[in-house]
Amino acid sequence: MGDFTERIGIRTVSFEGGVCIMECALEDLHMSTADRVHGGVFFTMLDTAMGRAVISKLPEGRGCATLEAKINYFRPVQHGSLRAEARVLTMTRNTAFVESTLTDSEQRVVCRASGTFMLTESRTQTDRERV
Repeated sequence: MGDFTERIGIRTVSFEGGVCIMECALEDLHMSTADRVHGGVFFTMLDTAMGRAVISKLPEGRGCATLEAKINYFRPVQHGSLRAEARVLTMTRNTAFVESTLTDSEQRVVCRASGTFMLTESRTQTDRERV
């Protein structure tokens, strides 16, 4: 069945060296009641791309979790496709700071996000590790 992002049509193009690229061909399921792509689709793509960019810099088996994220929306999208690109800007022993950009099929910037990620010892975390 796949993970959440795959189930809603978001696919990973590449993720390595602190950079992740994801794409999504838009369908009716991505639309809000206002007949444009739901902001949650934008945020899901950017948050996932940022997390995968971080994971691409970690040793096998380690993971991360979003501590905080900020998004700025610039324009609506009603059709076509989306492309997210995320890049790790800095990483310490415990956290990573990442920026990402989402563009439409005409290469216009739709929104941008930044986030801080907690680095974890494994892909799944215990309750104790989350605090």
